[in-house]
Amino acid sequence: MKKSLAIGIIALFIGMSVIPSIGSIVVEKSSIVFFDGNIWYVGGSGLGNYSSIQDAIDNASDGDTIFVYNGTYYENIIIDKTINLTGEIREETVIDGLYNDNIVHISSEKVSLQNFTIRNSGGFTKNAGIIIESENNTIKNCIFYRTKTGLMLNNTKNNRIDNCTFHTNGEGILFESSNYNSVISCCFGHNAIGLHFERSEENSISYCYAHTNGIAFLLNGSSKTNIFHCNISDNSANLGGIFIVGCSELNLTNSIIRHNGAGVHIFSSEKIQITTCEFIFNTHFAVVMRTASDKVEITQCEIKNNLRYGVYIEKGNDCKITKNNIEKNTLYGIYSILSGCKARYNWWGSSFGPSYFERKSKDRITLLLGKLRCFPWLLKPLENTGSDWKENEPYMIDETNDSTEKQINLPGNDTDGDSVPNWWEEKWGYDPFSWDDHKTLDPDNDGLNNIEECFTDKWNSSPFHRDIFLEIDWMESFNPSHSNKPPKNLIEKAISIFNKQNINLHIDLGNLDGGEEIPYCTPTFSFAKLRDIYWEYFLYNDINNPRKGIFHYGIICNYCPDLNFPFFGWDQLDSFAISAKWLKEENPLFDVGRLIVGAIVHHLGHSLGLLADTYGGIDNTGTQIPFTLQWWKYRNYKSCLNYYYKYKIFDYSDGTHGWGDFNDWEHLNFSFFKNSHFT
Repeated sequence: MKKSLAIGIIALFIGMSVIPSIGSIVVEKSSIVFFDGNIWYVGGSGLGNYSSIQDAIDNASDGDTIFVYNGTYYENIIIDKTINLTGEIREETVIDGLYNDNIVHISSEKVSLQNFTIRNSGGFTKNAGIIIESENNTIKNCIFYRTKTGLMLNNTKNNRIDNCTFHTNGEGILFESSNYNSVISCCFGHNAIGLHFERSEENSISYCYAHTNGIAFLLNGSSKTNIFHCNISDNSANLGGIFIVGCSELNLTNSIIRHNGAGVHIFSSEKIQITTCEFIFNTHFAVVMRTASDKVEITQCEIKNNLRYGVYIEKGNDCKITKNNIEKNTLYGIYSILSGCKARYNWWGSSFGPSYFERKSKDRITLLLGKLRCFPWLLKPLENTGSDWKENEPYMIDETNDSTEKQINLPGNDTDGDSVPNWWEEKWGYDPFSWDDHKTLDPDNDGLNNIEECFTDKWNSSPFHRDIFLEIDWMESFNPSHSNKPPKNLIEKAISIFNKQNINLHIDLGNLDGGEEIPYCTPTFSFAKLRDIYWEYFLYNDINNPRKGIFHYGIICNYCPDLNFPFFGWDQLDSFAISAKWLKEENPLFDVGRLIVGAIVHHLGHSLGLLADTYGGIDNTGTQIPFTLQWWKYRNYKSCLNYYYKYKIFDYSDGTHGWGDFNDWEHLNFSFFKNSHFT
């Protein structure tokens, strides 16, 4: 129903509070902005109010406001007019796309959309919660949940995303060929990729919080990006932080980069400025420079207490690292391999400068590898370095919550209505006429509840004997005479090792309704493409695929974006990728089948919660060189999670090998792959 805009109605709504509870961004009371046109109402009890948002849009004109009362609206919406679409309270005003392609498509300019939860898009590439193909729009105070991409901006500019939460998505925001946009006060949690830029320019990210993502921010082929006053913390313990690939003129300023696998990862980029940031407790690297980059500068930063490396610089990079406090990093403050690095005027934890050997009192640097110039150094720590704020500022409070219950349809009669059919309850000693809470029952503590155990019954799982399910897909080999499929005899050997620990390891190579050869990847294979492969060949583009949360997932590539690593395909660390051809080139003395299976067992351990910050011997490159301090310290840790033994044994350690050993088997977290946290 169309109603004229009156002063009394404006006064009624101006004072309304917008209070997020899922979004982790604390918001003051704010006004709902109305345009100068008419108001249309959806939901509520008003006489003649619309029941459909799309119907209200179709009957509105440019400059109108559509106000939507609390409720769930199962719609896919097209906005082709300049309107203000406003929900009542964002947690309670829900647009559910019913897993159809795009939930909201904005094609008109100067649209304002605020106070909604946008959930359940399709699972295919280019499916999104909101897709914007116009300019000068504002998205504010919204939650994006369970989508392939939360918000997609395609070839557009001058859009503002303000105070939104992106939780449990394939990626939170994708900017594709989109310029002059801003992301302000947003939260990204449990996404494969939080924020993703492709070939975009002049964009800014400020006052944002990214946690528990596979990659917090991924920038590819983009330029003139500013990242200011952000908290990038507790993302994946192997990847996790900010990834800069083929970019130029990026400024990262006044931010906290805490406890990620790699705080900042730089590939083939130039003019990267990192200033007044705090890098602390990152598990592998605070900053790592991979393929050659030019004019990378790190100044006035705190780089301390990182669990492996402060700054790791590979061949061909050119960088300047000055006026920083670099101290208490476990392996190296700066590790430089045949690169040009000016590292003058830093504090190294001691007035005597850096060390060439591992010591607790001062940070270590490489001796002969590369041109690392560190003299003169500072005689005391710098003051006023790092960020000028603390990570517990109010807007950084995280309250994200995944409340979705998995729906698995199981064959057979279910007399007591407890979601498990009679035949399975009778088989395992449950009373089919008495209701049981099977969705929480997990008598063998293997991370699979009884509903999931019933789903996997056809593959000989038991609710009273621990089971692990792993699907492996392998890409076509560049060499037609050689397959990337893991060899059967070595897979059986790995299974037998788990059997000795009373764990049934089920590996699907096509025998458990999954596991297949898939098309080979190109040399430009990217982290985003890897995520898409997960969705296409593991989920089959189905957000409700019941195999997720039951199966771990592995991909055997020729060349992946890295040698071998665990990754987020969606919202949890349940997957890994292995570069078979690359591995063989790096380890020519090992059979490629042994390399593949060794990497499978190693990374399966990561998806079972055995990470670099679980134990110092896990993923410690220092153990690879015999007779070094790290090698002596962890030589008795006889586990494939120890890099020294990674391809030599397919076993985890049981802690019985003497000083420096660790009991991996005792520390397995069977639920980690479906509930990953890194705090």
